[in-house]
Amino acid sequence: MLHQKLDTLVSELLTAKILSDHQLDLERFDEFVNQQSSLITLHDIGNYRPVHINNACKEFYGFTNNFLSGMDYIYYLKTIHPSYYPTLFRSLTFFNEDSEEYLDLTYKLKDAEGNWQIMKGTTKTITRTNTSRPHYALSLLIPESKLSPGKDAPMRLLETLTKREMEIFLKLAEGLAPHEIGARLFISEETVKKHKQNIFKKLKCNKTSELIKLAFELGVKY
Repeated sequence: MLHQKLDTLVSELLTAKILSDHQLDLERFDEFVNQQSSLITLHDIGNYRPVHINNACKEFYGFTNNFLSGMDYIYYLKTIHPSYYPTLFRSLTFFNEDSEEYLDLTYKLKDAEGNWQIMKGTTKTITRTNTSRPHYALSLLIPESKLSPGKDAPMRLLETLTKREMEIFLKLAEGLAPHEIGARLFISEETVKKHKQNIFKKLKCNKTSELIKLAFELGVKY
């Protein structure tokens, strides 16, 4: 599915003459990919850095610029969970080897609200230098839940909780009331209630009994 979506995107860029074997019209590329709903990143392979993200990507990360420069590179790296840094290094090796058409990777990325999301992505080289070395590569990312919304989807929802939300989720699963949770975590009852609303929204629960049932089904320990 991801390969097909990426190939379709590249084909459309070629048809619109935005892309050729050795050139990419960055201004028109910016306009084109900002109309796409998928998260799209353009990488400068020679300098090992992302140079452009589309509006969908910008909104996901909470960035202000489409064209990345300066401190944007640091912020970009910080969106990747440290446990997935080996995945990042794998991408560098991939472009150096230049032996495969696609690079398929899974990332854990932080969104604009500070939540971690598991993302599936694929990358391919789209332009080459005059010496046939990879120049620009295009990446397409999609939330894993959209690709395989099966029986493990609730666990992926759980991964979107912040550390504090997870603490409160566990206390709610025990059957504790907001004022009891507040006393144990040394926060106000109102703060607990606000977190509770966010937890319900993220876990798609309407009441505490549904949340307790979900915790039981997932085998959550508290």
